[in-house]
Amino acid sequence: MTVINKRLSNVRSGIGLTRQDKLRGRKQTAFFCAMTTTAILSFSALAQPLSQLSTTSDDAGLSTSPPMGCHNVSVQILGSGGPELDDGRTSSAYVVWINDSARVLVDAGSGSSVQFGAAGATFESLEVILLSHLHTDHSADLPSFVKGGYFTDREKDLIIMGPEGNDIMPSTNAYVSSLIGKNGAFKYLSSYTIEGQDDYTISTKSIGATTFEQPFKRNVNDSVSVEAMTVNHGPIPALAWKVKANGCEAVFSGDTNDKQGNLARFAKNADLLVLHNAIGDDAGQVAKNLHMTPTQIIDIAAQSNAKQIVLSHIMKRSEPGLDALTEAVTVVAEGRVYAAEDLMNITLSEQE
Repeated sequence: MTVINKRLSNVRSGIGLTRQDKLRGRKQTAFFCAMTTTAILSFSALAQPLSQLSTTSDDAGLSTSPPMGCHNVSVQILGSGGPELDDGRTSSAYVVWINDSARVLVDAGSGSSVQFGAAGATFESLEVILLSHLHTDHSADLPSFVKGGYFTDREKDLIIMGPEGNDIMPSTNAYVSSLIGKNGAFKYLSSYTIEGQDDYTISTKSIGATTFEQPFKRNVNDSVSVEAMTVNHGPIPALAWKVKANGCEAVFSGDTNDKQGNLARFAKNADLLVLHNAIGDDAGQVAKNLHMTPTQIIDIAAQSNAKQIVLSHIMKRSEPGLDALTEAVTVVAEGRVYAAEDLMNITLSEQE
């Protein structure tokens, strides 16, 4: 327990979280000597091994280094909390850094736009915003990002993707329109939703029901792609997201009770899996219809074989058991386990 707490303390202090490329290359050289015919005959037994090691001038320019594994990607926790006012945490949000630039924002809970700036991220570099669902603690700061972006040099279009709606919740398209559309609450920002009206254009994509077998997939650009799978969050349409870049995979569970039982498979062998720990095992049925219990989290962490695990979306009702849960997940998990803190930045890399 002391070792685990010390390791987690180091993580929270930022120790060992600097970005680094773990690719190691090897250089090989060969030296060939001229031999007389007599010498060659004398050492004819070595002819086959030497021929296997030799290279021609045509081969000299070919790299013998292995393909690069996961590199130059990290996930920073902008908000590690839920919707509570007095938990001392920003609501849920994560930024995925790729090649030292903030490229992907996953959720935009209350306070996350301020944390985005505190993290040193720039709005100009952002490629896509992914919403797991439309509860306020995951989406309320969206207009703040757009308004804040006015004071930047952004010229590149931006896409916002999230779930389709139902009788209780709007679709992502309708949600964004209700905020910054022509008839939205902040309609003075509507020029960003109309092609050619401002420096860049915001488009939206509502994602309907998907499955583990047939997830939603989209290439954001040549080097970044995302996948989404429908998860159960009670009556609220919700998605788990996977971000792929530079040979890395980061998976974000969002809020779910994993009723379908597919989360571990969706996150199989991921470089990082973020799991939301909002309730305890003794929670009531209503809460369990919305969220995973600690027992479920332990099982998912073990079955996923994810290289690193983050326990996030911490609430006052779940925080008392956080240390014990972190220790329990550490026992079964493939690699390191982190109890989330605001602005913690976790490097993804090939595990040796």
